[in-house]
Amino acid sequence: MKITKLRTGVITALVAALALAPTVIARAADTPTLGRSCSAEGISTGTSTDSLVCKSVNGKLVWQKVRLGANYGTPVSALRAPKGTIEFHHWRPEDKAVLQTIIDKFQEANPGTTINQVIMSSVDYTNLAYSKISTNKKAAVFVTSRGGQFDQFAKAGLLKEIGDQRYMKQNVIQSALTPATVDGKVYGLPYQSLFNNPIYNADMFAKNGWKVPTNWTQLLAFCKTAKSAGVIPFAWPAATRGNAGQILNAFLMNSDSSYASMAAHVAAIDTGKEDLQTDWFKAIANKYKAMNDAGCFPANVTGYNDTAAPADFAAGKAAIYPTGSFGISTVVKLNPAMSGKIKMFGMITTDSKPLYEGITNNTFILSVNAKASPTDQKIANAFISWLATPAMAQIYAVGTSQHVSIINVDYSANQDLLNVSDIMGKKLLLAPRFLFGNVNGVRNPMEDALIAIGGGADVNKTLADASKTIKSNLVA
Repeated sequence: MKITKLRTGVITALVAALALAPTVIARAADTPTLGRSCSAEGISTGTSTDSLVCKSVNGKLVWQKVRLGANYGTPVSALRAPKGTIEFHHWRPEDKAVLQTIIDKFQEANPGTTINQVIMSSVDYTNLAYSKISTNKKAAVFVTSRGGQFDQFAKAGLLKEIGDQRYMKQNVIQSALTPATVDGKVYGLPYQSLFNNPIYNADMFAKNGWKVPTNWTQLLAFCKTAKSAGVIPFAWPAATRGNAGQILNAFLMNSDSSYASMAAHVAAIDTGKEDLQTDWFKAIANKYKAMNDAGCFPANVTGYNDTAAPADFAAGKAAIYPTGSFGISTVVKLNPAMSGKIKMFGMITTDSKPLYEGITNNTFILSVNAKASPTDQKIANAFISWLATPAMAQIYAVGTSQHVSIINVDYSANQDLLNVSDIMGKKLLLAPRFLFGNVNGVRNPMEDALIAIGGGADVNKTLADASKTIKSNLVA
């Protein structure tokens, strides 16, 4: 398989389509009821023909029924699975209980079939998943992240094409399939529709009279204000590269005059045609320094990990947790009282009119192991089709506070999903961090350099050293 990079037009189309896809919903006061008033035009309750959308009628915003996509057919039932036992490999231990509920229902519907979860941390999964799965044929269904990891598995021939399955054509929002598509064929189901934007404590902001920053100057000023109040402005988990890198999306999305220009810089760095000492990249690095100088980050931030960050946010010690929609469930589990108090904003790092106002992504790509036995492949395919039914997708979405790429899912039972979903009313960009396809050789040392700068390291020396490392990696 030839791995092709996403073109500007594809990304633009995907972003536009996603704006019509998973729930984009309102505040608690705007209970979705046909004909009742609502406050934000464009928000909706789901992805089915009987969904409600907030529309202007005679000058008033009210909930109206809408067909969100002309290509949506009637969802099909899950496939039957043969008897046998397979492993399901993934990186979300926080989803274990919800996924087990779904697995139990699958096993009940398919007697004699067993699905065993094999779970690693996100960091371990990034580093070890390929070596473990490529040598384990019982790992019949597994997930990959968009970009470099998916490409690695695809190039190795470990992904079975599933795009021809009826459930893939009728149960899945078609625009979400782009990250799993290679040369027109679909090799997985990107299950999660994520929003990689900071979440904030809405109650804390309201009680302190703080306004959510909408540009770069306001963001730095907010950091100083929050710090003076004894609050950590940004609980940035710099010690955990995968989560620390989420704010890189925000720095990249408005880093140039056009998407094409930004993507060209990324491609040049990824292939060694440019290094990290260019004016373009140095401007990004200097913003990490500016946030450090403004007191945005906790003390000793380079040792501050993704255990401390959500804990501080959940405990009310931090105002903002720069993660994504996938971080909500962790916070609420740590402190159930935070449920309904979490909202999301697009992190704008320019004072000019931004090209984009937030980040979206489709990931947690479910794939069938092409090296598994024919029977195990059938079980894996049936299990993915089970996850792709609206009923199971709703269990997953509501239970994990995750939007999904499956149609006919109603998110209204989860207040946290409702509160953060208005980000979809913004102009969003498919997460540009993943345009760096050379994960180990380029992206990791690049992100390590930015983390160091965010912790106070010298910009010029750090970028020079990282550029040398990347050059050496590319030569090797």
